[in-house]
Amino acid sequence: MTIEEIHAIASLARLRFTDEQAAAFAREFTDIVAFVNVLTSVDLSSVEPMSSVNAEPNVLRQDVVGESVSTAEALRNAPKKNEAFFKVPKVLG
Repeated sequence: MTIEEIHAIASLARLRFTDEQAAAFAREFTDIVAFVNVLTSVDLSSVEPMSSVNAEPNVLRQDVVGESVSTAEALRNAPKKNEAFFKVPKVLG
């Protein structure tokens, strides 16, 4: 990966890196891709496909309506609120 590609991906994630940091990430990503290429060359023809390492099925509970906290109680310790909603800072520009 190039430094320019790292900066482009970082921009999509709203992150900023110095050129030195981007160069370090580029080296790391190159190493990761090389390792994945090694993994893809492993012969798995004798390994049976599986969807989970756990043979037990998921045990789910019944979806039952129960008691919950009221809106007022949930908002009681909120640093900022707007009527019945939590007020949080804007995340993306």
